[in-house]
Order: sequence, then C-alpha cells, then structure tokens
Amino acid sequence: MNWYSLAYKNIRKSMRDYVVYFLTLIFGVAIFYIFNSVGDQSAILSLSETGYEFIKLMLMLLEMLSIGVAFVLGFLIIYANKFLIQRRKKEFGIYLLLGMNKRDVSKVLIGETFLVGMLSLVAGIGIGIFVSQFVSILLAKFFEADMSNYVFTISVGAVIKTIINFMVIYLVVLLFHSVTISKLKLIDLISAEKKAEKQKFKNPVLAMIVFLVSVAALGVAYYRVAFCGSEVMKKEMLSWILVGIISTFLLFWSMSGFLLSSIKKVRGFYYKELNSFVARQFCKSINSSVVSMGIICLMLFSMICTFSGGLSVAHQLQENVRKMTPVDFSIIYFAQEPIEDCLKREGMPLETWAEDYVELPIYHTENMTWETGLGDVATIAKQQFPVARWNTPENIMSLTDYNTLASMYGLETYECKENEYLIVCDFLLLKEFRDSGMAQGVTRQIGASILKPALSQCVEGYLGMSGMNNNLGIVVVPDIVIEKEKSSLQRAGYVMAGNYIVTSKEEKKEMNGNLWEAASAYTVMDYNSENPIPSMTLGTQVDIRESNNGLTMIVAFVVIYIGIVFLIASAAMLSLKALSESIDSTGKYEILKKIGCESRNLKKALFLQIGVYFILPLVVAIIHSVFGLQYVSYVINAFTRQNIVWGVLVTGILLIVLYGGYLLATYSGSKRIVGLED
Repeated sequence: MNWYSLAYKNIRKSMRDYVVYFLTLIFGVAIFYIFNSVGDQSAILSLSETGYEFIKLMLMLLEMLSIGVAFVLGFLIIYANKFLIQRRKKEFGIYLLLGMNKRDVSKVLIGETFLVGMLSLVAGIGIGIFVSQFVSILLAKFFEADMSNYVFTISVGAVIKTIINFMVIYLVVLLFHSVTISKLKLIDLISAEKKAEKQKFKNPVLAMIVFLVSVAALGVAYYRVAFCGSEVMKKEMLSWILVGIISTFLLFWSMSGFLLSSIKKVRGFYYKELNSFVARQFCKSINSSVVSMGIICLMLFSMICTFSGGLSVAHQLQENVRKMTPVDFSIIYFAQEPIEDCLKREGMPLETWAEDYVELPIYHTENMTWETGLGDVATIAKQQFPVARWNTPENIMSLTDYNTLASMYGLETYECKENEYLIVCDFLLLKEFRDSGMAQGVTRQIGASILKPALSQCVEGYLGMSGMNNNLGIVVVPDIVIEKEKSSLQRAGYVMAGNYIVTSKEEKKEMNGNLWEAASAYTVMDYNSENPIPSMTLGTQVDIRESNNGLTMIVAFVVIYIGIVFLIASAAMLSLKALSESIDSTGKYEILKKIGCESRNLKKALFLQIGVYFILPLVVAIIHSVFGLQYVSYVINAFTRQNIVWGVLVTGILLIVLYGGYLLATYSGSKRIVGLED
C-alpha cells in the first residue's frame, strides 16, 4: 500500500474520532471568507456613497483583524496537530517496524494534513459563499440599498485570500510535522501507551500561597479597573491589565497543585460513587494544561467583553439616533448675525425650503465658564483632564427659549424660580463634575443676579442633533434674568431647528446637499484661538442616521468577527485536549467496567470530568468580565448612554449554543472513544 492510500485510509478511520477538529477548520475557513468577501457582494456595491464609505472603512478594519485571526487559527491548527501526533505514536512505531522509513511516515502525515486541509477549504469556502449572500443582503437592507439588481456573487478575491492564508498556515504545520517525525525514536513510539504522562506535582503549601497571592492581586486589579475608572490613567490601566494576565496563569498553576489534596479532605464527597476517579482525572488534565487553560480563559474574557460591550454599543446607537434626530435639520451658529440672514444671503431663504422651524439666541457672559460651576471638584477635574479647556464660556439660554427648542425635539420641558438655574448636559465625563457642583449648591452669577441650582444634577437634552450624547452643557436661566442683565450678556450665536417642506428621502438628501453648501461659507475652524469652535455646525437627520448605521455596522461586524473566532478557538482547544485525555483513559474505563461499575455511572463520571474541564476557564473568564465590563461601560457612557444587559444576553446565548455545543460534541466523541456509546 503506497503512502497516499494509507493517508486516505487513516483520514476515513479517524474522521469520527476528530470530527470536532474537522468542523472547527471548516468553520474557520467559512468565517474567514465571509468577512473578507463583504466588499465584493452585489448588494453592497449598490449602496449609496455614504453607506459604501462606511463599508470601505469596515473592510480596512476587517483586513487588519484578519491578520490576527489567521494567527489565532494557525495556533489552533498547530495545537491540534500536536495532540494528534502524540496520540498516534504507537501507530507510527508500527509503520517503522513494518519497514517504512521516517520519510515515508512523514509523507503519510503530510498527506493526511493535505487532505484535511483541502476538505476543510472546499467545504468552508462553499459554506462561506452561501452564508455571505445573507450577510450582504442584511447589510444592504440596513443601509436601505436598492436590491433590484441583486445577483448571487462569489468573491474571487476573498477565495484567493482565504486559500493563501490557509495554505501558509498548513505549510507551517507541514514543517512542524517534518521536524517532529525526524526526532521520533522507535523505542519511544512502541512504548508510548505504557508510559504515563509525566506529572510535575507541586508543593500544596506553595501552591496555596500562590493561589492566595494571585486572588489578592486580581482583587486589587478588579477594584482599580471597575470602581476607579475615572482615576486610572492609561499607563496605570495597562499595568493592571498585565497584573490580571499574570495572576490568571498563576491561578491555574496553583489550582493544579492543591486542588486534589483539598478535594481529598472532603471525604464524604471524594469517596462517593466515582468522584475520586473524576477528581484525579480532572486534576491531571489541569496540571498538564496550565498554559493552555490560561490562554483559553483570557480569550473567553476578551470575547465576553468585546461581544457584550460592542453589541450593546451597536444596539444603543440605533436606539439613540432615533431619539436624537427628531427633525430634519439643526444649525448652531456662533456669531452675531442670525442664521436666517446668512442662509438668505446664500440663496436659501427659509420660506422656500423649510417649515415648522425655530431660531433662538445663545448668550455668553465673562464670569461664567465650565470651571466656575464645578466647586470643590474643579481641581480634580483639571488634574484628570488637563487638556480640556475649562475656561470655555458657558452657553446660556432663557428658560422659554430652551423649552421651545425642547418641544421641537420632543424632549422634556422644565420650570425654575427667578433665582435658580438649570444645566442641560448629557456628556458623561463632564456631567459627573457638573452634578457634583450642583449637588454642592454652587451659585452662578450673571451681572447682579446670583442664581442657585434648581436641581441637584443636570438634566438631559441638547442644542444640535447628533448621534451621540455629546452636549457639554447649556445653562438655562429664567427669562427675567436675561431681561434684567442684558448689559452683562453677549450674544454668542443662534440655534435653529426645523423640518423641510419636502418629504421623500431622496429630496431630503438633495436639500441636505444644498444646506451643507450654504453652511460651508460660515464654517471656519480657528485652531489658534483660545476656544476653537466651528462657526456654523449643521446636523441633518438623514446624514446622521446613515452615519450612525455605518458606525453601528462596523462595531457589530468587528465584535462578531473577533468574538466568534475567539470562542471557537477556545472551545476547540478544550475539546481536542479532552478528546486526547479520553484516548489516554480508555484502559482505565475498561478496568472500571470489568470491576462492575455501571455504564450509567461511568457516563456520569465522564460528563462531569469534561463538563468541569470546560466550565472552569469559563467561570474565571466570567468573573474577569464582570469587572472588566464595568470599565467598558464607563468608557462607553462617556459618548453614548447604553445598557450592557442586551449585549450580555446575546453573548450568553452564543456561549450556550457554541460553547455548550462543543461540550456536548466532546462528550459524545469521548463516549465512543472509551466504549460507552449507546
């Protein structure tokens, strides 16, 4: 029998044993193709110019991510093949006894790897081509693209890129195989099954000390990251992340040293049914895979935080943009001349294109800046954000004018007494400091009028439309104060909001273009001034929503790409290790059956062993994520209000389906390996 016939026969024989490995390779190829074929789909090519610009940006990000994904998948394939070789040492020894030389054995292994690679590529690309059509249609519908010219599309570029990436990965694997086979010795191969895997047992006392130290270090890192987010600077954050990574590996290292001795002390549990056997098997697995367990835990942690945070942001962006773009346009103009006069000069008199609009004045006063309203927290604010311009004059509006604008936007209106003021702000980083000042009762002065806070915190609202919570603050004062203190106030500018006369989306886009052209004559950024603010800021409903859709889709695609790859890689590594352990344990299960253990109890013991092996790194990753998501929420809330519950729920479902699916597939394969299949 020639080497390629033997390789084909071995693939057929081992297909059921390593079905998880083959499916993982197929999933990896499919995912790689899907995310790299987006830009070539016919549905995407029909997008508007704005939508396609966001797709191009997303493709650039996905291209960079694909490099990292290729490394992750390459590591997974090499890791899997390492175990496959270890479990087949006796088989290779028999080949050598029968007259094959190491070069022939290497050819058999290379042939098997080549066949697996070709099958994975063909099946993965086929599945990817099919699924990518639905992905492109979903994207097109999201951007409201014209689907009348849709055709089934195969991305030749994505196919070539996928083949090249995976061929490079398999070339590395083939070199790995060649080096490994060349170092094998016949005596080691023949006696491989008789040699127990060497276990370096650790001193239980030392292991317990390391465990307590690692838990304490994690506790401090959790506290600094989750509850001191506003105080932790960038360099310090990186240091605490490094502490968390090192402590995670030490945690698994120490657990493998004292876990078994600790379980033995619980005699009622240890000697019940097959718990002693399960405990020994599990502790042996942990002891031999400390590094891989640490890597898997950190990958799961990254997946949970990325997926939960990213999907929550994408979901909340969609929710926010509908609420924050209630009218067709808004304009803020920091100048003395009314907006209506400016637009008329540019050939756009309001009566010809707008209806149901308002134009309202904004004021400044010399003695009212961001800093003057912060009270005791002013020093802390300047220390934490030294580059912020704390001497920026406050935007001031009368109560009636603000309520008029709020009514136009569908926001809540307010009341306050003659000696009170309100602050409208929804930018979290600044709002926290403003809330502290208002809670202290910090007074604000306009001329001779001294005003106290009407509430103990800011209220939410905005001047101009935007897809994010970026209103830095509006001080709202009673109308009578504006009337009394006119001499102390300077007209800073105007805000205008309203709707177009036209109603269709195409007509509104055309109107947006005309308005942007008119506004461009008054949009000047003077970076040399002390307070560089664009003179005229324009926001239109259609443009903001399209931009938001693009940003949402970028966030969603990136987190899904990273999340699924990390999750599949983590679950596959655990599965392959567990299947390898099952092959090692075949003789032990045979002995247990011979001494009278019931099949039901053996299945229960096997499931418990595999289940705990899968659950342990997940539990540690979830604990990491509980605190990690606290910081993620803090950062995200600075730009948009969001609740991570939705993202956590979706992440939980994905973990149950994919991670749980790998667990059940591993259990099913292990049952067959140890002879417990029904």
